[in-house]
Amino acid sequence: LHRVDRRQRQMCIRDRAKAAQVVSTQSTGTSTMEKPIRRVLILMAMRAEAQDVIKTLSLHLRTDLIFDPCLNSVCYSSGLLKDSYEIFLLTCGTRIVNGLKREEGEVVVDAVGTTCAALAAWEGIRLLKPDLIISAGTCGGVGSKGANIGDVYLSTDSFKYHDRRISLGDYKTYGIGNYPCLECPNLLKWLPDLKSGVVSTGDSLDNMDPAEREQFYHNNATVKEMEAAAVAEVAQLKGVWIIGVKAVTDLIDKLKGTDTLAQDDNKDVDHLIAVSYTHLRAHETGRNLVCSLLLEK
Repeated sequence: LHRVDRRQRQMCIRDRAKAAQVVSTQSTGTSTMEKPIRRVLILMAMRAEAQDVIKTLSLHLRTDLIFDPCLNSVCYSSGLLKDSYEIFLLTCGTRIVNGLKREEGEVVVDAVGTTCAALAAWEGIRLLKPDLIISAGTCGGVGSKGANIGDVYLSTDSFKYHDRRISLGDYKTYGIGNYPCLECPNLLKWLPDLKSGVVSTGDSLDNMDPAEREQFYHNNATVKEMEAAAVAEVAQLKGVWIIGVKAVTDLIDKLKGTDTLAQDDNKDVDHLIAVSYTHLRAHETGRNLVCSLLLEK
């Protein structure tokens, strides 16, 4: 037990050193990396969103990878591509809805939100050892900042929370998060239709209350979603770079109410998802994902 505990402490020390290097690199304003990116993990909350990525990148189900069965996460991969690239996609799994049953049995939904995303990110890093995580999915955008339905945003600056409010000295800044984001200027050059903005995370889909809205705009955010900051927190702990790619499905400063929005706009969601995952191919040439080119300054 003592030897096991010592090994665990050594692994933790290495992870912290790696994470410190990520933070130090971010603070100096550079987005260069010590090693080339070869293993990319795309992390997504909803199964329906993931289907277009799986199809576009010709990913196949991986049943040989043993994730914690409690999470119900599903993993897909490309296999080893040219130049030793490998792409993985991991869903956040499903959950049984407590307190809700129907005649046909238990109700199961996709595991959306920060807790499930953090757990999936931890397992994904532990088993897949990615060089880069892409937090991908749909989001709300700010129309007054130029966002339009169908736009695709690349994260910039850092990932923040708008609903984790801890008004107690240094805990206030801790609550916001400010987790490092890998800047990808070449990706913006190669894909001129791609926009960039700060991604802000919260655990509610509907309209923000006044305090959340104030923090959201204080974050200088353009994108509102439900997972990225939690994934980024785990990525920082484990010393892994992360970016966010998010497709706008609604404008949060023009909301009619979430229930109405879902009814009116559901017919457009499949199209918007496809738009976002065209960009996730990252200027793919054949089967070669040219991450090293896109991430160079």
